[in-house]
Amino acid sequence: MRKLYYSLISLLFILFLTQELYALDVSGSVITNTTWGPEQVNVTDDVTISASVTIAAGTRIVVADQTMITVTSAGSIQANGVSGSEIVFTAENPATGWRGIFFDSGTGDDLSSSFEYTTFEYGNADGSSASTNAGGAVSISYHSDILFVNCHFEYNQAATYGGAINSAYSQLILENCMFKSNKAEGSGGGAVHITNSDGNVLRIENCEFYNNYAYTGGAIQAEFAGGLNVSGSVFANNESNFGGAVTISQSSSNDISFVSNTFVNNLANNSSGAVVNVTAYTERLSFINNIVFGNENGSGEAMAINFGNQPSNPVFQNCLIEGGQSSVSGLPGSVTWLDIIDEAPGFVLASSGVGNSFDGSSADWQLSDQSPCINAGLEDVSGLGLPDYDLAGNPRIQQERIDMGALESSFVPTSIVNRLDNVDFKLWYRRDSEQIVVQTEDHEYFTGALYNITGALVEDKRPASFQNQMIFSAAGLNRGIYVVTLFRSDGKALKVSKVLVN
Repeated sequence: MRKLYYSLISLLFILFLTQELYALDVSGSVITNTTWGPEQVNVTDDVTISASVTIAAGTRIVVADQTMITVTSAGSIQANGVSGSEIVFTAENPATGWRGIFFDSGTGDDLSSSFEYTTFEYGNADGSSASTNAGGAVSISYHSDILFVNCHFEYNQAATYGGAINSAYSQLILENCMFKSNKAEGSGGGAVHITNSDGNVLRIENCEFYNNYAYTGGAIQAEFAGGLNVSGSVFANNESNFGGAVTISQSSSNDISFVSNTFVNNLANNSSGAVVNVTAYTERLSFINNIVFGNENGSGEAMAINFGNQPSNPVFQNCLIEGGQSSVSGLPGSVTWLDIIDEAPGFVLASSGVGNSFDGSSADWQLSDQSPCINAGLEDVSGLGLPDYDLAGNPRIQQERIDMGALESSFVPTSIVNRLDNVDFKLWYRRDSEQIVVQTEDHEYFTGALYNITGALVEDKRPASFQNQMIFSAAGLNRGIYVVTLFRSDGKALKVSKVLVN
């Protein structure tokens, strides 16, 4: 027994030594190219990177209290996380936080940095200088080509600008990223703050912004915006005094575009606030294929956009805007206002209320099958640069025409079946309820059977007869192609159609 006891003690000691040996402690200057990970990296004191640092998938970087990682113009970070093996930057003490990554002033031709499948949490920029009080997780100054793809920013905060990211005069791209519960209490951009006047463009594509907070611009504040392109993104339950979701301030001379986004249940506490607050003069502003619904200002009004300065010939096209043109204040006499609807968008499951008190990330912002936004987007989107898939992975165009908003409908239409007597049937698979639906508006009686691709019967609705709609359960079905055969009430086959369950 004693022998077994000492063996266990020895094994635990070896395991302890192994863990210690494979944990990397870093501080001071990094001047030669190096790799961090996949073992844990402990940042024990401030680090200055003037070389290339590659971070392996699965690496956890634990940063000491109020410690900063600085990247000079000669340095770069390539964080190569993958799905299921993400990289994490976190604080040793979440209550105190760490001071984030600071990309120091570059020369304009500095090395590019990229972060994929990387989580940034508990950053806290609460210092007294511009480099330490803005950008809770990341602060960028005069740096080129900083890319974030499939990244997650949560519980970061800054004393001034950019609860998660502050970018000044730099080229920043955000793709498929989530920003949740970040805050910039002293100023603007609860998630992201950008200052650009050098022709750099902030491009945000297929991102999610939930429950972020700032004094102005609950999710984003853009100042001197040399260019701002936001597409395919969801802004839900963000909050500020002005600009519940977005504030654009200072003059802008380049394109500002919002295409295929969903703005819902954001709160601007000031009585003159709006979900998008534009205090700057904008030469070119496009607002296309967006949904703006359920947002409120301090007076309880559904104000979509407030223009403090009249924009030059803004374009509003194929949007759902609650309150219509009356919810957009400060419009000039010359405005393009085409195919705008004012109806409930019909989400699968919305959050329970407005502002930070309700969790926007727990909702399902896809469109239900009864939504008026389905196939209501701009007919030709070829020049808008939209990705092929929305942020949920659904094909961006499913019935030869895009839906309004950031997410396509939750059902997958597959075919239209025409009867010999010109009665139209529609057939689709609903992901949200796991159903295959057959429907007609011609008040005809019909029935049907469902088969798998090998011809084996899955469900037979005969001899029952249905009018207008028939539903097959898809619960438990394997992914793949199934076949629906429709019959008249007299038993004669009408049509055979395939449906994809995915």
